[in-house]
Amino acid sequence: MLASEVVVTLESVVISLQKVIDKPVEGTAKHKSTIIQELLVTSRNKLCSSAHKVLSHDWNDIENAFDGPDFPVFQGEMVQKIVHIYLENCESTSQSLDELACSILPTVSFSSRTTPEEYSHGFTTLCSSTFAVWYKELHEQNLVILGKLVKEAVQINKSKATPQPAVVQILMEKLHRSVMVVVALINICKTHDKVSVRTMAVKYGGKYVDTFLKVFEFLESQFQGHKQLIIQLFKDFQMGTRTIQTLCSEAKGLKQTSITCKVPATKRSLERFLFRVKALLHSSSSGCTFLMGNLKHKNLIGQVVSSQAYVDGENENNSDDFVENVAEDDVVRNSEDDGEVARNSEDDGEAE
Repeated sequence: MLASEVVVTLESVVISLQKVIDKPVEGTAKHKSTIIQELLVTSRNKLCSSAHKVLSHDWNDIENAFDGPDFPVFQGEMVQKIVHIYLENCESTSQSLDELACSILPTVSFSSRTTPEEYSHGFTTLCSSTFAVWYKELHEQNLVILGKLVKEAVQINKSKATPQPAVVQILMEKLHRSVMVVVALINICKTHDKVSVRTMAVKYGGKYVDTFLKVFEFLESQFQGHKQLIIQLFKDFQMGTRTIQTLCSEAKGLKQTSITCKVPATKRSLERFLFRVKALLHSSSSGCTFLMGNLKHKNLIGQVVSSQAYVDGENENNSDDFVENVAEDDVVRNSEDDGEVARNSEDDGEAE
């Protein structure tokens, strides 16, 4: 606990230095600002290193330590705080998020006792008892990253100057990485069935979609020059939206109220996202239009189940499947099961 408090104190110093740098300076004050900037960089590196050491410290009997009487406080206030500090001050937050979400979190065991071998990822504070804390912080940090990317995209769109292709390419790659992080986090629910984790997947999945909607004007303006990148972005995003749809349906069938209370807002977000994709493909692709279709009900592992398995008075279907394949002639076709959602309509000019 003392080590954690030291890290938190060091964070306060870094925040204070940042506030000093952010103030406008003139004359000789600029020299002082440069010195403070160098000190800030050094402090951030030290802060990241210290937070990493706390998170990966070889705690004795780690599970018992987290199951003790002080664990609720440590779980709620300290573990998440240290994870936050680590991600905020590491060299590349997006790269660390990618590694944690795609490679490390999926390997965490949910067994009551964790063996030393299961800590091979290096973070001994990441176990079944603290999983939800890490999971929440990764979602929140990824939303912060997306928010910054949205601002950058809006600025490019508002600029009268033509953006450099390299700048647009880098932004597209960052957006794609962020999408892959949220998809990986959501798809963890396929193997981990904790209701608390699934609740966060639905909640933060909806928030992510809401924020992502703000980047659509940028994607529309860049579609002709980066068509394949944007289509791939949608296809990869679809892997997450499908899982969210299934989580919502299963929660209704199982009457998991902590999830179902978030379903309406998340569903509305998914619908807006679907129709923005539809509009983009219709307006930007030559001869490419959209055809909605009902898909078979599937569970989280991809097995087809009866629609009666999900008690839902809204007659839902997983209609968020919007992109499956884009050929050179601008054909967008869903080749999976019975759910064709987009196709080339050069012959008839409009969706049937």
